[in-house]
Formats: sequence, structure tokens, C-alpha cells
Amino acid sequence: MQPVELDAVEAARLPDESLLVQIAQRNTHALAALYDRHAQTVYNLIVRIVRDQASADELLQDTFWQVWQKAGDYQMGNAVAWLYRIARNKSLDWLRRQKSRPQPLMSLDESLAETSHPPSSSSVEQTVTQSWQQERIQQALAGLPLEQRQCLELAFFEGMSQRQIADFTQTPLGTVKTRIHMALEKLERTLVAVGFVARENER
Repeated sequence: MQPVELDAVEAARLPDESLLVQIAQRNTHALAALYDRHAQTVYNLIVRIVRDQASADELLQDTFWQVWQKAGDYQMGNAVAWLYRIARNKSLDWLRRQKSRPQPLMSLDESLAETSHPPSSSSVEQTVTQSWQQERIQQALAGLPLEQRQCLELAFFEGMSQRQIADFTQTPLGTVKTRIHMALEKLERTLVAVGFVARENER
């Protein structure tokens, strides 16, 4: 007996794991629902690795094409982490084909610049203050090891859980937790030293 074909509305209500089961049964509505739900985040992750938007577009399509082909290989677990691993592997394969080493992830300050809104006031004083703050943040971030910055960016800008970061970077969960903790501590010490934030006992 053939499985009942879900429509787009029904597919959109399913959790990710159920969508993969439906995709394995060649349900195009399920693939579309999964794409609509995660394409932007997957694209952001790919761009952070390959640093090339045109190639990232192609790799995004390749990622979901592999999901369509390999959904039957999925074993129950974290569906999003499985999807991220496909995207990561596609991206690293692309880098190897380009005979290039992985580039550093988009910096935290670059991400802030992309997502921030223009100030409501155009006063010179506010502009100067914001520029000074951005410079101090850039300097503080520059002092972090790449691995620590990567974990922070994935957590704060992509909204990934520590478990998802561990799966995506293929790093033990305990290591991810340590990197985030150490990065936040170092950032606070650096920003306190330059007067950007007050010490805890001064707040």
C-alpha cells in the first residue's frame, strides 16, 4: 500500500524528524517544508565556511538535493544536526576542491554590522561613541582563538544549541561548553580593561 501523500499544510506542521521520514518516501511537500524552515540558517553556515555567496547558493541546493537522495539513510536523532553535517561536509569538500584552507568565520563584529539597524539619531556625538565601541569590540574579539569565536558566533547569531554546535563542528560537547565559557570570560576581561563595560561589583 502506498503511503498517503501529505499536502503542504500538513507537512509544515510536522517536526523535522517526521519530515525526513516523509522525504524518504519521496514526499516533495516535506522537502519544501524542511527547506522553508532551515534554508536560511544552512545558507548562513555555508557562507561562513566558504566565504563566497555564489558558491554558497549552489552548495545550499546541493545540500537539500542530498537530503532528498539520502533521507532513507537518516536514523532517528537530531534531524537539524544531520542536516548541518551535510552542509558542513559539502562546504569542506568545496574548499578542498578549490585547494584552499577554510577561511575564518565571519567575525562577530561583521555579523553585528550586518544585522544592526541605523541609529535613530544622527548626532556626531552618538556616531563617534558607536565607532569607539565597535573598535573596542573588534579588538577584544581579535584576541579570541578562532575556535572560541566560531562557537560564539554559532550560538549567538545562528541560535544553535551547544549540542548542535558540537555536531556541526564535530567537536565534543564538553569542549564546546569550555570554549564558549572561556571566550565569554576573556571578552569580559578585555572589555572591562578598556572601560567598555563595568566590573561586576561596580554595577
